[in-house]
Amino acid sequence: MPLSPAEFASRLLEEATETHPWLHHPLFRLIDRGELSRAQLQSVIRQQGCFFLDTLRHAAWKIISVGGYTPTPEDLERQRALIPLVVEEGGEDTVGGKTTAHAYLFVRLAEGLGISKDEVFTTAYLPTTIIEKNELFLLQRSSTLEALCGGNIATESINPIHMQKMAEAMEKHYAVARAALDFYYVHMEVEGDHADRAVRLLEKLAVTEEEQARGLLAMRRAITARRICADGMLEAFVGRSAR
Repeated sequence: MPLSPAEFASRLLEEATETHPWLHHPLFRLIDRGELSRAQLQSVIRQQGCFFLDTLRHAAWKIISVGGYTPTPEDLERQRALIPLVVEEGGEDTVGGKTTAHAYLFVRLAEGLGISKDEVFTTAYLPTTIIEKNELFLLQRSSTLEALCGGNIATESINPIHMQKMAEAMEKHYAVARAALDFYYVHMEVEGDHADRAVRLLEKLAVTEEEQARGLLAMRRAITARRICADGMLEAFVGRSAR
């Protein structure tokens, strides 16, 4: 028997909080405690640019994946419900707001840590970083269900906690100016809303046992991809002994 949509969403959110590497992996615990050198942290942030510089396309796939060649009225409503997520990623300054694209905020964060724009955009990515991005984009392209569970539920639901920890560590341990930390503070504000939107959509998309199994697998695939990436960065920049 399938769970009720509310219970299903609750279980996904609970598992994401308990298993996501951004909350529990040794690499991020080292960052939280300020135990990485500045150079090591710079390397980590540069690797994260593989995904964070491309989040607009990642968000846009949610809309692209809704419906077929001829959309239904329900498809149109789902597309419209996802538009705010894309606008936030691309920059609310494009529609009269003040917050710019999240990718631009990431570049500003990197520069605040002493990484030049040229360095950010010419990073040689680790194989494990490429695996993470490819898997996350594949989930976005698969269907709205996989996109929501592999994105909003898997990671955006825990981002308010993770981003606060990162901002505090950057300012306290690595002397990054507050003005350069908007990437984290903006995500602390909006990601909870992203997760709430996903939960509301899941009430219509994850009703059957088959749909709930697909959603659970999508979330676990995304979290596994994030863990693989964190493992790769830890080994490359800190060493195996730190695991």
